[in-house]
Amino acid sequence: MSGAMDRVTEPLPAGDATGTALSFDPWWWRAAPLSRAQAPTPPPTRADVAIVGAGITGCVAAAHLARAGRHVVVLDAHAPGHGGATRNAGYVGRSLKHGLGELIARDGRARAVRAYRELGTAFDAVKETVAEFGIDCHYRQQGRLLLATSAAMRDAMVREYTLRADLLGERFDVVDRAAQRDEIATDHYHGGLRIDDHAGLHPGLYHAGLLQAARAAGASVHSHTPVRGIRRDADGFTLALDAGRLVARAVVVVTNGYSGAAWPWLARRLVPFDAYQAVSAPIGEDRVRALLPGDRTFIDWNFDVDWFRRVPGDPSRLVFGGLTGGRDQDLELMAQRLRARMLRIFPDLRDLRVEHVWTGRCAGTFDVEPRIGMHDGIHYAAGYCFVGVPMGTHFGRLLARRVLGAAGGESAFDLPLRTLPFYRGDPWWLPAVFRWMRRHDR
Repeated sequence: MSGAMDRVTEPLPAGDATGTALSFDPWWWRAAPLSRAQAPTPPPTRADVAIVGAGITGCVAAAHLARAGRHVVVLDAHAPGHGGATRNAGYVGRSLKHGLGELIARDGRARAVRAYRELGTAFDAVKETVAEFGIDCHYRQQGRLLLATSAAMRDAMVREYTLRADLLGERFDVVDRAAQRDEIATDHYHGGLRIDDHAGLHPGLYHAGLLQAARAAGASVHSHTPVRGIRRDADGFTLALDAGRLVARAVVVVTNGYSGAAWPWLARRLVPFDAYQAVSAPIGEDRVRALLPGDRTFIDWNFDVDWFRRVPGDPSRLVFGGLTGGRDQDLELMAQRLRARMLRIFPDLRDLRVEHVWTGRCAGTFDVEPRIGMHDGIHYAAGYCFVGVPMGTHFGRLLARRVLGAAGGESAFDLPLRTLPFYRGDPWWLPAVFRWMRRHDR
């Protein structure tokens, strides 16, 4: 992984909304602090491949392309990993917001099964990548408990996962309400499903390992180097930078929720939104174990999910999140709201204090499915729709194969990327949409 010289912590703002000093940086940066270099090394003027975005997808693609002998330059407008790569929950699963049954009804069985099988490939890609690059990121197949907030929801979950078992061979166990406390110390839920082979990791350390792998392979990674535009020309592509330009034979854009000036075509086809997370002050390892004896990743089946788990690497703390879809919300207020949602689930946690609260910019597509493709000669992957760790890893590998012209770059998610008339990348209407969806969660 990248060393401490590469990654240092920015000064932290503080608040007192929850009774303790409050940090607005992701907890994950404690173990994997970001670089704050403000005078980055200027990139070269030519490259075989220019990658815009140094998150999970960009680093994976860079590592594989550089290993294949390509001169790779990675450009990021911020510090590498500043965005969703180190702001996510660290969940590793194989589901979409659209269940398999819903996807069959919309697209037909063949395409739906192909898409869900690829989600399985993406799930496997994370474990393979951790092993391939020797990344110490607390990766563990700890299982997941998928929780129901009503009996009707539990029945719907059973129908969906029975279909997945029949068509995909996935395994699950039904956890009824009576047995729920063997997994989680609450009566808030109506049971759920246990999926034993799902996994979790520390997203900060995972990204740090990917960044180090890209650099070790020979990729040149440049922070605080925003791309102002991309033009196709006779030499390939010209990328406009603040201090000059970069000419590349191939371009990969993987900016996801942070897409904008670099390539407006992509920004017009993505819906950026925020999701919020928090980490508690230490409450004691024994107490956390009593709350979550199953030691899994936990998430409900609502549209606006609540999720929580033990903090990887610090079992005396809880990490939890939700409130998806807000725009530029006050983080102290969001810390209070996240804490209140945890108290609904665990009423005995009245002394719970929040130490870190943060948000991260995600991005979805208008049909709520990830995408990989090419437009005007530019490769892209985006719109991960809550499965960024596995799909970002998988798409990074696919993009490398596509740039190299190698076999195995096909994807069920290489579909037209549509937009709406007059949309320019600012979904001002999104908070109202999420409020409407939350009404259906009750």
